[in-house]
Amino acid sequence: MMSTTIPQQQHLAAPPPRSCDTFVYVGAATGSESSGTLFGKNSDRPSEENHEVIRVPPSHYDGGSSVECTFINIPQARETLDCILSKPCWMWGCEMGANSFGVVGGNEAVNTLLADELLSPDGSPTKRLLGMDLLRLSLERGKSSKHALDICIELLEEHGQGGPCCKEDSDWTYENSFLFADAQEAYVLETAGISHWAWERIKAGEYRNISNGISIRSNWGALSRDIQAICKENEWWDGTSKFDWKHAVGAGGRARSNLEACGREASGRVHLQALVAKSKTLQSPPNARWYVEHMALILRDEDSGICFRDLRGFCSTGSQISWLPKSSDVHDYSHFFTAASDPLLATYKHFTFADTIRSERDDHGSNELWNIWRSIALRKLSLTDSILDMLSSMEKDALTKLDTVRKNTQNQKKSLSFAEAIHEEIDLLQKDV
Repeated sequence: MMSTTIPQQQHLAAPPPRSCDTFVYVGAATGSESSGTLFGKNSDRPSEENHEVIRVPPSHYDGGSSVECTFINIPQARETLDCILSKPCWMWGCEMGANSFGVVGGNEAVNTLLADELLSPDGSPTKRLLGMDLLRLSLERGKSSKHALDICIELLEEHGQGGPCCKEDSDWTYENSFLFADAQEAYVLETAGISHWAWERIKAGEYRNISNGISIRSNWGALSRDIQAICKENEWWDGTSKFDWKHAVGAGGRARSNLEACGREASGRVHLQALVAKSKTLQSPPNARWYVEHMALILRDEDSGICFRDLRGFCSTGSQISWLPKSSDVHDYSHFFTAASDPLLATYKHFTFADTIRSERDDHGSNELWNIWRSIALRKLSLTDSILDMLSSMEKDALTKLDTVRKNTQNQKKSLSFAEAIHEEIDLLQKDV
């Protein structure tokens, strides 16, 4: 039997970014509906890396078809779902997104003691599926959060993860964590090395956040087949106590390691605790808009680093909030994207799958908007109070769409589509900045 002992580790060329955060609250009670799932994520990447928000329409394929991911081709599914994806322009995969079946997901960089499995003998990253590819594939194929989780694991085990994660730095690679959610439940999936994994389920009434670190402890729902044997052989686990995923693959079984949440992960947990507690102390249950507005406040928290602003390093290059009520109507699922590089200032714009598909791989004007906001940041321009008021008003208009879900909107003013909202913001900034 081949030894599973891990050799002396090399050092990867660059550490994972300390800036991504993903949140979920399953079973958030409202007054008009029984409950819903609240999801939010900031995508934090190199500050000069353009992002876009694209609509990928549903498709059917013949058997034997393949799909070209960022670095490798893999067999295509017979059916792919209608998706909205927020992603770096240069790669095939996405940082976050949603599909028309009410599944949302986000991806983050993590680092474990098995990270050197991602490297070739010469020390460069071996090209496999990026974590962002795995996320997009899971959203394109998964009709529930559990289905997306299972697809992600299947693809991870079949093809492995790895490859350069930045266009400008071919040596930078990392392992991945994921959060998949729907209106019923959510799952955190954390990976180690090429294809090892653990997952944890988040049930109705529970909340969870992930922040660029291993976080699953002994409450895992399932593990990859060989991971316990590997950890035991490397003396990261004694083989008898309850297997603690983070203690083993994250800390090598070191008893004195500080494994408690810290930094942004701890701040994010406090934010969720406060949101849940506040929602239960109101005289009447809050509505969907209340939850989305409070998630926006979390994602705009600059003091904790959840909202990350940096001209030359890493920054929050995109942001998503989703509200998923318990409904079988695709029109009831609401998604909000900034499609811009500064969630502290850029507005959240509303998207539903009821929007008309304008063209194959439609970016809705998001590339243009992203570059405008990047130019504002680089030129260190201060927006006038008038512009800030207009942006605030535009976001409020977008949030009012949550108030009309499941209501008769026949006599109401026609609301802007996602693309129209993006172009409204473009027009405002081009005219007045």
